[in-house]
Amino acid sequence: MKYWIASFRERRIMSRQIALALVRDLFFRSKIDAAAAAVGAEVGYVSALDAVAARCAELRPSVVFTDLSDDAFPALETLQQIRAAAPGARVIGFASHVDLKPLKAAREAGYELTLSRSEFTARLSDFLRA
Repeated sequence: MKYWIASFRERRIMSRQIALALVRDLFFRSKIDAAAAAVGAEVGYVSALDAVAARCAELRPSVVFTDLSDDAFPALETLQQIRAAAPGARVIGFASHVDLKPLKAAREAGYELTLSRSEFTARLSDFLRA
């Protein structure tokens, strides 16, 4: 892990965009990584709510993606952590299209955008370019 962080910092200067993904699903992480590689963006990850603020402060992401279907990232608390450490970051949440409760909670908390997982995946490259 130490090497990855060091190389991430070195490549950061050349990146067009730094994103932070609050995603624990390893399969979905590989989709995000593939989209980021295709557009030249960098993505860091967080697997626990208590690490969000520190990772935001370290990476200074311009966009943060949150898997709202994961109970590890409750909408309001997660947004508060992100806003405290990266107030200018765009915050985008996604969840299963049948999982309406976390999508509604994120909208009410103040997420900039909430999407179904399939719509998020379809638009991911655009989010990483912006």
